[in-house]
Amino acid sequence: MKKIGLTGGIGSGKTTIAEIIQHLGYPVYIADKEASFLMETHEGIRKNLTQRFGTAVYTTEGHVNKPVLAKIIFENRKALQEVNRIVHPCVMEAFTAWCHRQTSPLAFCESAILYEGGLEKYFDAIICVTAPEDVRLARVMQRDQTTEQNVKGRIRNQLDDTLKCQRADFVICNDGKHLIIPQLITIIQKLQAINQ
Repeated sequence: MKKIGLTGGIGSGKTTIAEIIQHLGYPVYIADKEASFLMETHEGIRKNLTQRFGTAVYTTEGHVNKPVLAKIIFENRKALQEVNRIVHPCVMEAFTAWCHRQTSPLAFCESAILYEGGLEKYFDAIICVTAPEDVRLARVMQRDQTTEQNVKGRIRNQLDDTLKCQRADFVICNDGKHLIIPQLITIIQKLQAINQ
């Protein structure tokens, strides 16, 4: 089995690509979703986060206090790196276990911060989804009902899109002009050929 990373900046459309991959019959692990789950349930993560950032990062009911944590990580890049360092090894451990349960020749993992989290080593190949910044801004502003300034701040916290594309094995252009499925089919055919 080949493990394929799927990444891209906020608003690039990687979630849409992940859904298309699932419709094509391939399993897709959503790392951000798993990270949220593990931050709620994994005792080691909970202990490390509260030791580092204080008990306010969890509510009295024991859930992640998202506004508090978001404020910490979006205002301090070093704090974001620390959260990633605490959470992502556990996420990738869960991904590896998940892969063992799959029967497909290709297993995909969608991660917004694949490069930022230093996760490249877990994958046989990486696909980066890209789109022009104005398109990304419009998508996220509409999706999250937020301001351009807020979205630009989130973009600044991620690795530059050009650098992500340079480091990736494959790139999907999701600018609303290029057809997605032909790009994806070509990549999957190449990945399957490598697999044989």
